[in-house]
Amino acid sequence: DGDGVKADPYKAYQYFSQVAANNAETSPFLPQARFVANAFVALGGYHLHGIPNTEVKADPRRATQLFRYAATYFGDADAQYQLARIYLEGQGAQKDPRVAARWLYSAANKGQYRAQALLGQMMIRGEGVPKQAARGLMWLTLAADAAKERGDEWIKQAYEDAIRETSQDDRIVARNYLEQHLRAANR
Repeated sequence: DGDGVKADPYKAYQYFSQVAANNAETSPFLPQARFVANAFVALGGYHLHGIPNTEVKADPRRATQLFRYAATYFGDADAQYQLARIYLEGQGAQKDPRVAARWLYSAANKGQYRAQALLGQMMIRGEGVPKQAARGLMWLTLAADAAKERGDEWIKQAYEDAIRETSQDDRIVARNYLEQHLRAANR
């Protein structure tokens, strides 16, 4: 990221590759597992887009493999979100909104706010899942709250669009879903 040193994506790629190669079998229940999962997610991102002027070229299929490993073995929410995007866009795997929705649901339940936003949009529109405007609005409300600190304008816009597109009844039911969700999360 260039925090204290000059940004060097290729060197970061090499470090992440070492972490992933040396620790791929780390138990997902150990505290260090999240760092290993993060390495797989970072590598997936590098393979998805490539690194200019290096031998790391865009390889969406390899990115899919890396995200899938971190999503399934480590249960990593960021990997689940990235894998869902691959299935939504059909880049690296066959486009499948239903599979994407499953991965988004898993990540959203772990608090991954971008997954919450995408899942909410899908539910409001009925894309890949049955239309559930109130439940979709609940997910978008959670995502919009988390996005306030992070500057993800697309999430704020999606939330505002959802408020305009949903009925008063949907908003009341969404509030009830949200209260239930928050109570369950605090148990």
